[in-house]
Amino acid sequence: MSRGVGEFELIQGAIPDSIAILFALLTQLGDIWFVTVLFLVLAVRYDGPDRDRIVAAGGLVIGAIALVLIAKEVFALPRPDRPLVALEALPALYRPIYSLTGYASGYGFPSGHAVVSTAVYLSLATVLPVSTRRRRYTAATVLIAVVSFCRVALGLHYLVDVLAGIALSAGFVLLAFRLVARYHTPEARRTVGLGLGAALGLGAVVVTGAHVEALALFAVAAGFFGLSWRIDRPRVTA
Repeated sequence: MSRGVGEFELIQGAIPDSIAILFALLTQLGDIWFVTVLFLVLAVRYDGPDRDRIVAAGGLVIGAIALVLIAKEVFALPRPDRPLVALEALPALYRPIYSLTGYASGYGFPSGHAVVSTAVYLSLATVLPVSTRRRRYTAATVLIAVVSFCRVALGLHYLVDVLAGIALSAGFVLLAFRLVARYHTPEARRTVGLGLGAALGLGAVVVTGAHVEALALFAVAAGFFGLSWRIDRPRVTA
C-alpha cells in the first residue's frame, strides 16, 4: 500500500530537469557529512559561554541519527520509486554529483534527512546566542522545510516520511533539552548530551543487528562521550 497522496505528480511536474541538481545539492544541508563538519567547526572554533551546550547539542544530533536507524529498521517501509530525473537526462558534468546526492537506498520511513536537519537546526537555534530568538527559529524552520521539500521533490521520500521525521526529531530534541537543562554545570550538560547520544547509538546497534552504520555511529558517540569524561575527570596531583 502506497504512502503517497499525489505529491510527486504535483511537485515533480513543476521542476525542470535542468535544475534537478540544485535540489540534490540543497539536501546536503541535512546530510550527516555536512552536519558533522558543522558541529566540529563550532566545537573547535566557538569560544563563547555556551560552548558546552553546543557540544551537548552534537550529542543529541547523534541520538537523533540513532533514532532514524531504529525507526527505519522497525517499520521497514520502502522508498518511493519516483526519481525526479533520469541520470542520462543530465549533462555529463553533473551526473557523478547527482548520483551521489540525488539517489538513495534502504528504507524510506522516516526521512533521515528530515530528522537530522530538524535536530541540527532546531538545536542550534536553541543554543547559539546570535541575532534574536525569533530569527534563529525562523531560519531553522526555513532550512528544515527546504531539506524536507527537496527530499520529496527528488522522489526519495513520500510527504508522510518527512513529516514523520520532523515530528520525531522535534519531539526528541525538545525533551532532550529539557533533560540537559536540569544540570547546571557545563561539564554535566556536555556529558549528559553526549551520553544520551551514546546510549541511543547502542540501542541502534541492538535493533539493527549490529549493522555497520549503527556500529560506526555508536563508535563515534562512545568516543566523544569518553573524551568528555576524561576532560571532566579531576586531575590528581602528587
